[in-house]
Amino acid sequence: MIAIALVLTAAILGAMSFFAFFVAPAAGRAGSSKTVLLLSRAVFPRAFDLFALLSAAAALFSAFGNQTTGAAILIIAACAFLWAGWSITPTLEQARDAARAGDELALADFRKARGQAVRANALQYAALIAACGFLAFG
Repeated sequence: MIAIALVLTAAILGAMSFFAFFVAPAAGRAGSSKTVLLLSRAVFPRAFDLFALLSAAAALFSAFGNQTTGAAILIIAACAFLWAGWSITPTLEQARDAARAGDELALADFRKARGQAVRANALQYAALIAACGFLAFG
C-alpha cells in the first residue's frame, strides 16, 4: 500500500513540475494572452481537482499501510489543491478580468490572490515532498 501511495505522490510532484517548468512557459511563448488565458482557465482548475483526488487516494493508501503521518500530510496537500482550485483561481480570474476592464482596485485584489497562489503552491510542494520522505523512509 505504501508503494502505491509513494508512486501517486511522486506522480503528482512530476506533473506539477511539468506544468510549472514546461507547460506554463511554453503557453506564455506560444500565443496571444487571450489564448494563454483560455488555456489556463481550462487546465488549471481541473488539474487542481485531479491532484486533490490523487493526494486523497495516496492518503488512503498510506493510512491502509499504517503510515498515518504520510496520510495526514497528503490530506494537507489535498486541501491545498482544493483551496487553490476552488478559491484562489476563481479570485485570480475575477480580479484579472476586472483589472483589464479598467477597475484599478482589482489590481490589488489580483496581487493578493497571486500571493495566495504562490503560498498554496509552496505548501503543495512542501507537503508532497514531506509525504514522499515519510513514505519512503518512515
